[in-house]
This record gives sequence, structure tokens and C-alpha cells, in this order.
Amino acid sequence: MFEDSIIGEGEKGKLVIISGPSGSGKTSICNLLAKNPKIKQSVSYTTRKPRDGERDGIEYCFIEKSEFEKLVDENRFIEYAEYCGYLYGTSVSTIKEAIDNEEILILTIDVKGALQVIDKIPEAISIFINAPDDETLKLRLKNRLTDDDAVIDKRFIVAKEEMEYSKYYDYCVVNDRLDDAVKEIEGILNLS
Repeated sequence: MFEDSIIGEGEKGKLVIISGPSGSGKTSICNLLAKNPKIKQSVSYTTRKPRDGERDGIEYCFIEKSEFEKLVDENRFIEYAEYCGYLYGTSVSTIKEAIDNEEILILTIDVKGALQVIDKIPEAISIFINAPDDETLKLRLKNRLTDDDAVIDKRFIVAKEEMEYSKYYDYCVVNDRLDDAVKEIEGILNLS
């Protein structure tokens, strides 16, 4: 249990962890889930540069590595991890605020960060998103058109490693059809 008990007894807020490899469709799923007014998405901090169309404070909070490390030293993250050479982290204050406001807060984070949160907040609901097969996963990575082939290959290797962690999650959802995956998660969260 997290030392300051982020999720207290009797509160109605829920913390939902959603992870999956790059190309699994987790971002698309979370964006559709967030159309429900009961759901709020956490905005992670990252040291990577914004991709085209990404806005600071919307998709991510983009900060320098030195600033990120300062926040780590101040224990301001519930979790943080390195992914493909960049640091990503989730703010403790974001979680506390959402739970206090009785919201369902979705953390879209990698498996390393998810395991940290699961360890600190075992009552969190954890959901792993997977593509139906390797071919679909690789095709989705290529269709993004945001990375070169070397980065895509690296992300695919990391994705295969991440899939091994799905056994630590409460639920596994295969994203073959986006709408079906969203409905399945809404059912898990008692929203349907």
C-alpha cells in the first residue's frame, strides 16, 4: 500500500492502469474511454520531444531530463521508468486529485511503471492490451509513420518483451476491433 494511502476506504474514485506494447492500440482505446465524463486520463511526464501534433500538457508534459530527475528526487512520481531511451513518469498529485474527485483515472503506462503502481496501490485495476498477433502489431507500428525502420524494429523487440508481463495484470484484452476492446473494458469498469 502506498504510504500516504492514495485510495482511501469508502471513496468512489478508481485507479485504472492500462498497458500494452506500442501498436497495441492502448492510446486509441483510452481516448475513446475518456469520452465518458466519469473518466479522466492521466498525463504522464516525459523527457522525449513532442511528435508532430502533440501538445504540452495534453498528450504529455514534456520536460528536460534534469527537471525530471529533480521530481524523482522529490518523490513526486508514483512511478517512473525509462522506455527506448526516454524517461516517463506519473505524478502522485494527479492520482490523489482524481480519487478525491471520485473520478476514474486511467494511467496509460508501460509495464515497468505499471508494476510499480500495482505494488504501491494493489487495489488499482490493471488491464493489459494486446494486438491479436505479431503481424498486426508490426503493421500498426509501421502505419504510424512517425518512426523510421530502426525505431520500429526496436519498439517491436520491446513489445515482445512487454507481452511477457501480461500475467501480472488483472485483465488482458485483445484489441482486434477497437470498438469491441472498448466495450470489454467498459464492462470491466462497470460502465456499460
